[in-house]
Amino acid sequence: MKTLEMMIQTLCQAGRCPEETIRSSVKETGKPAVGCFPLFVPEELVYAAGFLPVGLWGGISSFQKSNQYIQSFACSIMRANLELGLSGKYDMLKAALIPSQCDTLKCVCENFKVAVPKVPVIGVTIPNNRTIQAAHGQLLDEFDYLSQALEQVQTADCRPMPLEEAFAVYEEYRAVMMEFINTVPDYLTTISPKVRHLILKAAWFMDKKYYTAQMRELLDALKARPKEDFTGKKFLVTGIMLDAEPVLELLEELGVAVVDDLLCHESMQFRTPTRAGGTVESKLAYRFLDLKGASPLYEPRKPRGDLLAQLARERGADGVLFCLMKFCDPEAFDHPLVKKDLAAQGIPLLSIEHDQLVESTEQLRTRIQGFLEINLS
Repeated sequence: MKTLEMMIQTLCQAGRCPEETIRSSVKETGKPAVGCFPLFVPEELVYAAGFLPVGLWGGISSFQKSNQYIQSFACSIMRANLELGLSGKYDMLKAALIPSQCDTLKCVCENFKVAVPKVPVIGVTIPNNRTIQAAHGQLLDEFDYLSQALEQVQTADCRPMPLEEAFAVYEEYRAVMMEFINTVPDYLTTISPKVRHLILKAAWFMDKKYYTAQMRELLDALKARPKEDFTGKKFLVTGIMLDAEPVLELLEELGVAVVDDLLCHESMQFRTPTRAGGTVESKLAYRFLDLKGASPLYEPRKPRGDLLAQLARERGADGVLFCLMKFCDPEAFDHPLVKKDLAAQGIPLLSIEHDQLVESTEQLRTRIQGFLEINLS
């Protein structure tokens, strides 16, 4: 019988080794893989078409070939994705879904077609103005287009299923993940910032049905233990992503736990509740229309600061860590609004600029230590 530590180690290893995990998942399920670029794509359509949806969120620290196709002042996620594609790492993919949720993604969608011709590109258009009824109809039309595009790249290994069945798999996944998110604050010693991140990250590279089953086992084992008395400081993390292990290890070293997040890479993938009633296509559409708090999404009144303040109070967070992705304009535009809203509600905010090329954390160590001593002592 697996112990909790063994379960954690297995999922952390899956999150730490994307290529190895994807190849293992393809072999285990018999499904061909389709890549999903950030930030939000309808994975259920990919799953229903008989493919294994996998996340493409960069993850390398050096760039040799991608500078031919994208400027050096683009975010490291997009540069890394192009670099990996040019290096042949994505040749295993039957297609790549690329949404148009920021200016860089729009450019990469076209550049990827030329730079990586072996991987067919399927563009995903999500309406900007998501509060009008026409957006719902546009999304339903977009889903029809995506389903047809996925049919064009299907292979003999694909075993399509009804969308209702695929949606049910993802609904179960989302429910289990929210249970995990709600349980973590009671076990902040066992679930350190790095462990929490790697467990969530593993979901990007595994079949959601298999991943959900493993998470249920982990949750049962975790809840069987007494709740832990964590004496350090609790941070709520927000941004596009925070996957630099040196930074996560630094937080743990300084006695800081991640009590919750509003990261596009992590809980924002499953945090939005599904509406009741209607067809499964309509429910899937409203999952995109009801998204809140992600900087690349158009929102007339940016609610992110208020969402963070409410979540910080619910979780008992001591402060908010704003992880500003380097060269990410939407995040830079959101930052002053979030800072103003949190200050108005008396919630301390620490902002750090970062990317996937973290080589030294000493300056960051000084900033976090100063923040803890001045604001949270």
